Amino acid sequence: MRRYLILALLLLAAAPASAQIWGGPTMQGPSGGSMAQDRGHGETSKIRDDIRNGRSRGQLTRREAKRLKREAYQIDTLEERYAAGGLSPSEEAELFARREALRNDVVAKRSGQRK
Repeated sequence: MRRYLILALLLLAAAPASAQIWGGPTMQGPSGGSMAQDRGHGETSKIRDDIRNGRSRGQLTRREAKRLKREAYQIDTLEERYAAGGLSPSEEAELFARREALRNDVVAKRSGQRK
């Protein structure tokens, strides 16, 4: 009986420690992915690479590539402005949504589904 009492006390002591490991809520982006995994400038850099590849392969016109690069630059500029005071959840959501929209626009234009 004493052994079960000690075991119960050990389990009760371990419960608060395991509850502190939780990372908190994550916001879902438009594609269903976690916005916490969106890497800011790194993601925009990947999109710029896709734009360059599309331009070099003739999938994007010079005008389209220029417009898409301008949008990527605006997203990075906006992120720097927001980050100066710390990103709020709404600012993070806006940046995520703009990156997703730009990424989808690049994919659509490169695949020939031009607007």
